[in-house]
Amino acid sequence: TFKAALSGETNLASIMLANNEIGTIQPIHELCRIAHESGAVFHSDAVQAIGHIPVNVKELGIDILSASAHKFHGPKGIGFIYVRKGTELSSIIDGGSQESGIRAGTENIASIAGMAAALQECCQNIDKNAEHIKTLENILITMLKKAGIDFIRNGSVKRLPGIISLSLKGMDGEAILHRLDLMGICVSTGSACDSRNTQVSHVLKAIRLLPEYAKGTVRVSLCKNNTAAEIQKIAFAIIKAVQK
Repeated sequence: TFKAALSGETNLASIMLANNEIGTIQPIHELCRIAHESGAVFHSDAVQAIGHIPVNVKELGIDILSASAHKFHGPKGIGFIYVRKGTELSSIIDGGSQESGIRAGTENIASIAGMAAALQECCQNIDKNAEHIKTLENILITMLKKAGIDFIRNGSVKRLPGIISLSLKGMDGEAILHRLDLMGICVSTGSACDSRNTQVSHVLKAIRLLPEYAKGTVRVSLCKNNTAAEIQKIAFAIIKAVQK
């Protein structure tokens, strides 16, 4: 499908490295190859992935990559873009010569330093953090299965640690969200950046999730700071909400 969408006139192709709603990791290396064969520059939105899985731009073949600090415990409102040497970009904010003339304006040094420190810490502990989060995921899934909850976990086998998209059969995801909120638990029905939209997301429609499951979808996000006690609380809350 990706290859068919490209033509000799395509200048730029952009695919997210990992989906922020269901966690699926895309075959970026192969997609880069296809884009380059068509003569297109390849960009990847790696916001959800950076700091959580190893990302080597050289091995993947990416020309441009974007990331955001708040996804790896850095300050909000700061991010970075990687541009492969020789890739030409036009400035969208003119004036000063900051950032090699690509983005004019005084840099937010404090946030940049915080972002760098946070990313370094995440990358140094990337395997340890992933293993911890995987353990928490297994606790949640096991508890739901033991309670006889009918659900589907969305996303491919190759997915990010900590993104758990659960579709509960016959349930209303919005109702589950509010019930968990009353118990002091914050989840979403989709991606965090689409929190006001209560309809079935385009992602779930794209993977052809059955309607009786799709409407009951909640997204649980975990990180290195979560504990087994917290994940057990979440599991009990979901079970209680569903059984009610």
